[in-house]
Amino acid sequence: MIKKILFLPVLAVFTILNSAPAISAEPDLTSNAVEYICTKAREGKKTRLAVYTFTDEAGDTSSETKKYSTKIMALILDKKEFKVIDPERVPEIISEQEKGLTGLVDPETAAETGKMIGADALIFGISGSGSLQVRIIDAATGEVIGATLEVHDGKMKINNDDFKSPESKKKFISHEFERSLRPIYTNNPMFYLYLTANSEEEAELDNSFPMAMKKLKQRITEKDNKKNQKFEKRRKRLAEFRNENPGFDKRIRESRANLIESLKDRKDNKRGKAGKRKNLK
Repeated sequence: MIKKILFLPVLAVFTILNSAPAISAEPDLTSNAVEYICTKAREGKKTRLAVYTFTDEAGDTSSETKKYSTKIMALILDKKEFKVIDPERVPEIISEQEKGLTGLVDPETAAETGKMIGADALIFGISGSGSLQVRIIDAATGEVIGATLEVHDGKMKINNDDFKSPESKKKFISHEFERSLRPIYTNNPMFYLYLTANSEEEAELDNSFPMAMKKLKQRITEKDNKKNQKFEKRRKRLAEFRNENPGFDKRIRESRANLIESLKDRKDNKRGKAGKRKNLK
């Protein structure tokens, strides 16, 4: 039996299944998930819950997936027992390093992230076709457990899952890394390339995009030394995970190659336009 004080050193995964359409037909299922979360939060004496934006199974966010996290936050607040934190709206977290740090969450970095955003439990979710997975990481220890919730004929069935095995942990970390990296890839491609680069890839970036890399590194290093150290530590953790997991590494390499090709094309187009303007003078 897991001791009370050890529960929310954990990640709890709940899959809520229903044949009806997601979101609109699942208010009771979402409520049951919140009841489960809050019960475990009470057992673990967790009072400050950070709810991250939910994603679909591919790791993308949409108006539909965001409805899940919004509903979860509202229902938890209705309990009047917990403080709910939206990591994307924490005023103090505005720098590029901190965005990268708070997004790249795994059991090894949960404590550091919790301190940064003032949370003692971190909640994530994945919505599928008629399904919802809710993940909770304890911000103190990052220990992991899991459960599957299924609704059949109006009844809730709970099964414990094994999230202590190395493979299950790798799957969780891989998904969360990709979830957090996706918006950076879209909104700040150069920062994505730097954040995900190993030493060899960083040297290639310095060679291919010298001015952009120089400006980026200046913005990052102008912050205080402690934040810089945390940022580099998280980059190192990401690089190590790439080395340990060929499948994840392959996806990162492919995304980097596509992004670099796009940036080089953009760079060449700018040079071409500049040359045409010069010839017209």
